[in-house]
Amino acid sequence: MGRHSRQKGKAGEREAAAVLQLHWNASEARRAQQFCGAAGDADLLGLPGLHCEVKRYAAIGALKFLEQAERDSKPGCTPFVMMRQDGDTEWAIMLRPSDAPEFARRLLAMIAERPPMQADPEPEP
Repeated sequence: MGRHSRQKGKAGEREAAAVLQLHWNASEARRAQQFCGAAGDADLLGLPGLHCEVKRYAAIGALKFLEQAERDSKPGCTPFVMMRQDGDTEWAIMLRPSDAPEFARRLLAMIAERPPMQADPEPEP
């Protein structure tokens, strides 16, 4: 990795930490001191129970989906994108850090309203 790429990565990590400090009250969020980027190391520290990878590129194609959700959402709605690659079974969600607190409040409200899950009945012998 070239010097310019490393500098850009460090700047992106510092910027991302500042965004999370602002929008998520993550006052301890900071760039990890990475020397080799070992597997399992998060790019940002100070986010208990969360693992954050920071990616900063000239263009990220998936952001077009989020921009569409933002354009199409009605006032008062929190835009997000659910996406999945063909052949994969896991979905991913993308949203703006500034929208995450409201997204979390609305998600928790929906979960709280859901009746408890009933266990599948055991098969009869």
